[in-house]
Amino acid sequence: MTKKQKISQGRKFNQVVEGAKSIFLRDGYAGASVDEIAQAAAVSKATLYSYFPDKKLMFDEAIGSELRRQSKATPISVPPDATAQEAIPAIAQQISGWLVNPATVHLYRIHVAEAGRFADLAADYRRTMRKLLVDELRPQLDRWVKAGQLDIDDTTIAAEQLVRLAGTSVLEIALFGKRDAISEVDVKRSADAAAKVFLRAYRPTGNSSDRRLTAAE
Repeated sequence: MTKKQKISQGRKFNQVVEGAKSIFLRDGYAGASVDEIAQAAAVSKATLYSYFPDKKLMFDEAIGSELRRQSKATPISVPPDATAQEAIPAIAQQISGWLVNPATVHLYRIHVAEAGRFADLAADYRRTMRKLLVDELRPQLDRWVKAGQLDIDDTTIAAEQLVRLAGTSVLEIALFGKRDAISEVDVKRSADAAAKVFLRAYRPTGNSSDRRLTAAE
């Protein structure tokens, strides 16, 4: 087991990290040029190497800092008195919109591309995304199940399903399409379809909530 190198944190450390982050997110690990990183950070290569003698160390810190920044996001917001039928369409749209945000897309792309080289960083990314989406959604589903508004045996699986239903198609377009390939109309269409499928799959049967949902469809 190799000993992890220490990072020297001096006056221009944050400046270097921000410059490195912008280039790594744009070009990936292999495509990132040390010369361009130094230029983006507005420092000399000597200064760059004084902080990060190893490119892998620089990547780990730069992308890790962006993951820590995004970990403070609140992509899902639910009014405490909202019913499942009211909240699920809004939640699906929040998930879709957040997943196609350029910053989210760039971070997703770089972790997928470099998962083999930076397995620990990729694992951190997966845990963070799960915390922001699945772990945030699950207690809401539990509340609606308890209130008789949804019929779900495993709310963890159900939360994962809603995230995928709402985000997969639009995220794929954002990943492989042009920067402006996704419109608000696309996001809403995907979210509405996801919410409709989810509510239909988990609606309680044989009660007034079921009849109201069926009538709305």
